[in-house]
Amino acid sequence: MIELVLGTGAAGVAAGWAGGVVGAILLPVATQVGLLLGSVVFGLRVRQVVFGAMREVGSFRRGSVTFTFRALPVTLRAQIGPWRSPVILRCWLAGLVSALAGVAAVVGAWLVPGAFGRGLALAMSAFMLVKLWPKRVPLTTSTGWLLFSLPRMPEPERSDFLAAPMAARAYEALRAGDLDAAQARADELAERFPGINATVSCQIAVLESRGLYAPGVLLLLKFLSDNDVPSRKMAYLLAGLAGLGFKAVESGQMPADSLLPTAKKALEDAVQLGYPEFELNGTSGLLALIEGDADDAVRLATSGAEYNHSPLSRADDFATLARAHMALHDNAAARTALARAEELAPWSPRVTETRKRLSVS
Repeated sequence: MIELVLGTGAAGVAAGWAGGVVGAILLPVATQVGLLLGSVVFGLRVRQVVFGAMREVGSFRRGSVTFTFRALPVTLRAQIGPWRSPVILRCWLAGLVSALAGVAAVVGAWLVPGAFGRGLALAMSAFMLVKLWPKRVPLTTSTGWLLFSLPRMPEPERSDFLAAPMAARAYEALRAGDLDAAQARADELAERFPGINATVSCQIAVLESRGLYAPGVLLLLKFLSDNDVPSRKMAYLLAGLAGLGFKAVESGQMPADSLLPTAKKALEDAVQLGYPEFELNGTSGLLALIEGDADDAVRLATSGAEYNHSPLSRADDFATLARAHMALHDNAAARTALARAEELAPWSPRVTETRKRLSVS
């Protein structure tokens, strides 16, 4: 519209639109780069950095950080969380750096001349306002939420944040396969922060890593019945309940006729509450395998393994993929999938059990 008013012609309109598209891509990247920089400077935990979207084309690890490259290089994502006290101050400062980086990018865009620069500046300004709006949904936290909502966060969410460094160390121990260290962290959490979401989630993760799916399901169901959980956390918990429930059924620890409907409903409700459906393809693949659709299980588990960021979840998806190939009597493909799972988490109960089944067959 601006280019039409200014009379820059078709070339101006095209350049303006091109600038808008570039601005829509660059502004989120700028705020994410600022958040990463703030996280490093102020001592937050950076677990994974993902460049691009869609299918993974490669990854490497530096220290405790995994860098992943995907096919469409238009986004930047990172898994960032508290690592040491003071938790809230460190997160707020990282959010401030993110906001400053975004504002600096917007200012720079307004200095770019011509139709392209106008489109670039308008798009980046609009997206910066969106980024400054406080919003927290599954897998996404805005810069504005860190700046404006985090300092005023009520209980019990505040305790969850304060407990996060200890929980993060428990999860790091799980990733390394040190179940005893993870159990010790979970026990310490239960002593210092009893009954909160961070503690219960950590306890369930340890139970799951030991192959104790039924106790994990029961603990999670009790927590959900005893607490009024916000929708964002409810989405995570329901997604976890679905995965745990399917594993409990698959392993024979709980009866399918009573648990499977509950787990399937939890999966549906997690998506309804905003959990990205494609992030749950591995869980859906396990459901397909349980219900006897091995072909669909292969498709969904493959997609889950390709798009999942967590090593433990990817190992689980590869284990499901291996079992689906076995159901299709393709043991060669099953061994290939199992090898990928063993690279990520050779100690995982489902990985070790799959290895035993393949050895027998």
